[in-house]
Amino acid sequence: MYIPVLTSEENSALALRELYSSCGFKFFRMTRFEEYDFYAGKKDFLASQSILTFTDINGRLMALRPDVTLSVIKHAPPGKYYYDEKVYRVPKDASSFREIAQCGVEHTGVLSGDDVREVLSLALRSLRAVSGGRNVALDVADAGEAARLIPQERRNEMLACIAARNIHGLRELGASDELVSLAEEGRGLPFGLDDPEIRYDISAVTSLAYYSGVVFKGYIEGVPDAVLSGGQYDIAGASGTGFAVYLDALEGLRND
Repeated sequence: MYIPVLTSEENSALALRELYSSCGFKFFRMTRFEEYDFYAGKKDFLASQSILTFTDINGRLMALRPDVTLSVIKHAPPGKYYYDEKVYRVPKDASSFREIAQCGVEHTGVLSGDDVREVLSLALRSLRAVSGGRNVALDVADAGEAARLIPQERRNEMLACIAARNIHGLRELGASDELVSLAEEGRGLPFGLDDPEIRYDISAVTSLAYYSGVVFKGYIEGVPDAVLSGGQYDIAGASGTGFAVYLDALEGLRND
């Protein structure tokens, strides 16, 4: 008798979907592709500048979905949504497109501090749900604050120094004392957050094109890279807060 066995990725997706549904988020299903023009004018918002395209039978240039947030903004009214989808993009330091499985939430519309705090708390609960009992951490920072402190002409260089925790390099680039202090010592958490697994870390800001407010990255002990990423955004006349859990990053975690 054949007994189907779920993969660790599928188990994680089920756990997350149950969590999001229990918190009042509605499931959102989207198509795998949109017209290319929909993404072409919003490349600064995309995690990858490369878009995988094809021409349909009517001669229209189409794109395989590189981002979930934009699809939610386009097709759904403001509200609370969760998804279990795949995106198609070229990851950092990769040389070709990949299909990337994501499970996450988007709370769109004009949000209060309580709304943003709910999303941040849900991000931490997501990490716990898929960690298999391992230690987790959610790093939080403010992209708006970083944009104010990092001059445009040195933005990429300073962000690289912050990511590498290169304080000497920051000073050599002429960073302000306030920016250096944030990189060295951090600050209090926003929105009244108080949890030992949430910490302020300005290195959570990896780009100032995608997010406009709070940004955050989630980590699980034993996994070298972030398994969760999200933040506040203003794009295409809409705003909101959301995050994605990268399911492929969890492969094998439950079986170790």
